[in-house]
Amino acid sequence: MYPNPYQNNPQGSYPPPVNTQPQPQVYQPPAGGYAPPAAYPPPGSPYQPHTSYQPHTSYQPHTTYQPPAHPPTSANTNAYPGGMMYPPPPQAQAPAPGGYAPPAAYPPSTAYPSPSYTPPTVGASSGNPYGATVTAPYGSPATAPGSVYPPPSPYGAPASIPTPQPTGGLPNAMPSHHQFAHQGSQGNLTSSAYPPSSTHAFQCGPLLRYQNLDLHQNNWIGSVMVVSKPEAHAQPAPVLTWNDGRSSQKVTAQAVDGYNQSIFWRFALVIPMDQHATKKISYSINGGPNYWFFVAGRAESFRWMFYSCNGFSSNVDSVALGGANPLWNDMLAKHTENPYHVMIGGGDQLYCDGLLEEKEMKEWLALSVESREKTVCQPHWIQAIENYYFKRYCTWFSQGAYGQALAAIPTVNMWDDHDTIDGYGSYPESTQKSHTMSIIGAVSRRFYLLFQHHSTPTLVPQHGFFSAGVGENILTSLGPSTSLLVLDARSERTKMMVCSEQTYDLAFAKMYNEIPHGTGHLLVQLGVPIAYPRLVFAESLMGSVGNVLGNIAGAKGVVNKLNGEPELLDDLNDHWTAKTHKAERNKFLTRLQNFANDRKIRVTFISGDVHCAGMGRFTSKISPPEKDPQLMYQVISSAIVNIPPPDKVISLLHFQDKIHILEGRVKTYEDMYPMFTTDVDGTPLQNDKLLPRRNYSHGSFNQHTGSIEVTIFAENVRGGPEHTPGGDRGTKGYTIHVPRLEA
Repeated sequence: MYPNPYQNNPQGSYPPPVNTQPQPQVYQPPAGGYAPPAAYPPPGSPYQPHTSYQPHTSYQPHTTYQPPAHPPTSANTNAYPGGMMYPPPPQAQAPAPGGYAPPAAYPPSTAYPSPSYTPPTVGASSGNPYGATVTAPYGSPATAPGSVYPPPSPYGAPASIPTPQPTGGLPNAMPSHHQFAHQGSQGNLTSSAYPPSSTHAFQCGPLLRYQNLDLHQNNWIGSVMVVSKPEAHAQPAPVLTWNDGRSSQKVTAQAVDGYNQSIFWRFALVIPMDQHATKKISYSINGGPNYWFFVAGRAESFRWMFYSCNGFSSNVDSVALGGANPLWNDMLAKHTENPYHVMIGGGDQLYCDGLLEEKEMKEWLALSVESREKTVCQPHWIQAIENYYFKRYCTWFSQGAYGQALAAIPTVNMWDDHDTIDGYGSYPESTQKSHTMSIIGAVSRRFYLLFQHHSTPTLVPQHGFFSAGVGENILTSLGPSTSLLVLDARSERTKMMVCSEQTYDLAFAKMYNEIPHGTGHLLVQLGVPIAYPRLVFAESLMGSVGNVLGNIAGAKGVVNKLNGEPELLDDLNDHWTAKTHKAERNKFLTRLQNFANDRKIRVTFISGDVHCAGMGRFTSKISPPEKDPQLMYQVISSAIVNIPPPDKVISLLHFQDKIHILEGRVKTYEDMYPMFTTDVDGTPLQNDKLLPRRNYSHGSFNQHTGSIEVTIFAENVRGGPEHTPGGDRGTKGYTIHVPRLEA
């Protein structure tokens, strides 16, 4: 057990927006299909980031990437290969200013490197179907330019938590998690638990991010982001000091963006790994509060935690549901007993649907649908959009147990629709490519990259992403047994497409080239489950008889305010099994089966979105399962905060669940696995495939069996609403063993 590392910083105030009222202009949408803007701000738009911060350098994205033998065929010069998983030894050169930039990368083709591992010659054949290996040099790091509207917080006041100071090495004891795990709505950490920072006042952060491992230098690579208050804008760059019990290092922040005199400060972290054991890293900023997190040993596989849907829909009574803290408190208690090395956000890390309730957005929505799609986004609308996202992030990412977790567990995130607005990407082309929607997409992307990835549209090639031109995808290591592919299934999304062929080609090229031989598991994170009961019947009926599921659930209005279509049609269009996405889905699944068979790597999906727990399964029924490369499980873990669907919806989904046949590499059977034979209170369940309770999941590698053990923790029956003593009752775990794939 380890000391509690969690601490919040006080919130600041925000200057009110200054609105102007220019004359409306008619916007002519571009010809062709909708594509989200690859640049920020969108070319030809009136949108300029509202900031008084001016960067001191500029960065030109690297665009000379040469694709592999079977390449992505996009001619888009915005494409970049992103950070390779295992960069080679650095070249003799002066360190780049402002933080770590990995050297020229190459894809290793041998087993997981040992301490004496010598990499092969760059460009040597890796024996993979993509031919010659890829050389993808990084550019030098750079700096670039640059609230939710704070509603009454469902988190309540930050938790009151013991604050033992870290000592050298790993501690032998710590307070019981019962001393703090269930206090998420009580107490106040913003008083005298820690002295304020001596130089900077932060209105958000610290926020931890994990990027990758540099196995040649035995380094863990990540970052910390803080957002300063406006009154600190003229002060020098803050300094972070980290300590592993044996040595310490100071890191000066890099200013990557600014908004209303608030500066986004990024600290680049490069931390040596121990050979075998997890070690505690304590850190502080400008001599302020102490925080700590944990870095796995070089021979260790990461313990990971996964969550999604971390917010409330607009019609949810958050107090009656218990607020946002209960499952985060439960997770932090488990983290205290056995630390997580990474926290994977599967989409909807916050809900930004309230944007459309802003006064300026109501002006836009008051127009007819046709006028709405042709009107240029007005400057005061743009300012309101920026102000909303900035405040929304600063508020949601700094409060309650979730704010504590972000300072204590490095994250790997991917967005979904609610990180922008409900249904973004799945609306008809005329709505998606309207000028105001394009601006909403560009602004939300700006703050998504800053708060969730500590990056900007120009810096993403250096911060561990790869792209075929639009969107940010991730391939990273979770230790010697497991790799993680995080596919951006939102940036390129249209009503007719989830991801482009170029993105799939680039992802598979990187998987074949960069995942080392000896890896046993690949986690594929998708926002929306790729295995889930079909809803084609509702999709077919939606246009003629209205919102079938919505009427059953009573959870949404019948008509969408953006385009007048049935409200849940955008949700149905989001699903991989929608008619317009089915062919793309089946091709993707077949390519993953081929990859699993070629590399003898077990593929497992982790997804959220649907507000219930479940386990999908693809199998060719080969026995034993260790011999079946078609066996792929779909972990569904949602929502950690939002309300589960009503029992009637779960019953309807069970009724729709049937065995489906995928004519892929070999005939594959798809169904939902009956994982929930009893409820959290022990009551037998007839509907045993989907569990309508708030939940999160975690996974760990079993070195004795070679399997990954995945546990979904479902919220127990509550003892009362938020702030009720004894209201939090913890969770019940449901575990499945994902077997290794034998050669």
